[in-house]
Amino acid sequence: MDMDEIEESHPVLQASILYADLLNHSSMSNHIVKLIGKTNTKNMTVVPYVYFATKHFDVERKVRKNLFTEDLDEISYPIKEIDLDNDDHISQYAVTTYKKYLPKSGNCCGLIGVPIPSEEDPDAVQDHYVSYVYESETETLNYFDSALDKDWKTTETYKILSQSFEPKKVVKNSKTFEEAGGASEDPFNYIAQNIFCHTWSLWFLYQFIFEKKSMTQINTYASKAKGDGKHKANLIRIKKFINEIIIMRLGLDELYNYTLFESFRYIIINSDPKKTLEIISSE
Repeated sequence: MDMDEIEESHPVLQASILYADLLNHSSMSNHIVKLIGKTNTKNMTVVPYVYFATKHFDVERKVRKNLFTEDLDEISYPIKEIDLDNDDHISQYAVTTYKKYLPKSGNCCGLIGVPIPSEEDPDAVQDHYVSYVYESETETLNYFDSALDKDWKTTETYKILSQSFEPKKVVKNSKTFEEAGGASEDPFNYIAQNIFCHTWSLWFLYQFIFEKKSMTQINTYASKAKGDGKHKANLIRIKKFINEIIIMRLGLDELYNYTLFESFRYIIINSDPKKTLEIISSE
């Protein structure tokens, strides 16, 4: 069996993909409501999840307060295709689009997604997600990007959100929880196993709204180790959060019906696909 075949069939990687697919094929907005709790939604509007594809945008339609459709509505832009690297396209089309779904007043929170083309393969597109909390009284945008780096102000997600809200103040995470958004040439290292930007986005909302942690406190959760130790610790943190909070709180327990999901309890160590470490007890 060659390396490509091992990568495609490795149970630890496939278990993570199984979880990610189930999460992504259900309503992100409904997930947020369930995660932060009904008490918190009394003073916090959950903004419909929007994914900014280049030829259209996908949005979850609100059925009634705190309940959204499971399927995405596909809505066309005024032009055939937008370029998210083009600042004019962001302001004229992406921002104009998103503003329609924001509340006229009050606190709100949400999650947005954008495509990230691969530099190595232009036809291969990955998705990236970020989340936020907007506090209306102080006009503060709390912006969380799990893959945040020094170029965060140039990202499509930041430009869309900052231009949509035009806040007086921006508070962002100063630590990186998911290096390079999980993109790595080595499919078995700790970076490549951390493919959970959607869940990191939900993790932030849970910590900030439900647990009432400040951004400063949230930054302390990022591993202080160096190199592989840092990436390993962050990977373990998010997988444990999925197991302890996400699955039951969001009603994703059907995952336990799949024998493959047993492998989610493990991580691949030292980039060796033949070596795994159990990080979640089976008891």
